[in-house]
Amino acid sequence: MEKKITPSELELNEFIKIINEMSGIDLTDKKNILALKLNKFLEGTNTKNFSEFLGKLKSNRQLKQETLDFVTIGETYFLRELAQLKEIIYYAKSLEKGVNILSAPCSSGEEVYSLALLAAQNFIKDMYILGVDINSSVIEKAKLGKYQGRTLQRLSESEKRRFFLESEDKFYTINKNELCTCKFELCNVFEEKFSRLGKFDIIASRNMIIYFDHESKLKLMERFHRILNDKGRLYVGNADLIPETIYFKKIFSPRGVYYEKV
Repeated sequence: MEKKITPSELELNEFIKIINEMSGIDLTDKKNILALKLNKFLEGTNTKNFSEFLGKLKSNRQLKQETLDFVTIGETYFLRELAQLKEIIYYAKSLEKGVNILSAPCSSGEEVYSLALLAAQNFIKDMYILGVDINSSVIEKAKLGKYQGRTLQRLSESEKRRFFLESEDKFYTINKNELCTCKFELCNVFEEKFSRLGKFDIIASRNMIIYFDHESKLKLMERFHRILNDKGRLYVGNADLIPETIYFKKIFSPRGVYYEKV
């Protein structure tokens, strides 16, 4: 029977600090739940104690990625917060040009494909959607585009028939021939790679910012501002709180709230 690796209060605080520096995520309020889940995760890291794990975490690239995957597992589904998705597509169509959209985070691809699906239904063809996420396992799932179960529950049968290929094992695979170009990349929004992704007309960053501390939110707004085109829009989740900055102005429209690049 393997010995449990239990972090001390100081070690747990150090772990939370490292995760915050790596990703902007603030796990302070989840400390008790985190302590319970960490032991199972640590069983697969080949470390004797938590101190050794922290040392490896600072220098081992693979362990960093595995740890980020561990702390960023989330659930999503197709057509989540549908009214806002429709508003994004309505705005994209109004631009009357080729539109680039960034989905950050994109999780396992449902948001990206939902936008592409709505674009197809609105006869928008000249659109490029890039999804990025810090979690390597969800990026691989997004690239595969294969889904089943609850994540599909908001799709109509006609949408499933048009935009998916159904297999005998009840999996639905995205029919990419029906959609605009959708791509996915493993990317941390605070790394240099993020600044090189290109320029976008729209950024959808939904249900990520809620996990960031104030300083990380400010830093993120500056980075979003840098890759948005002039008058570009930022759409966030209902629970995301955006600090007031020089980079964006908050716009209240009949269709909902968005942030416009200043």
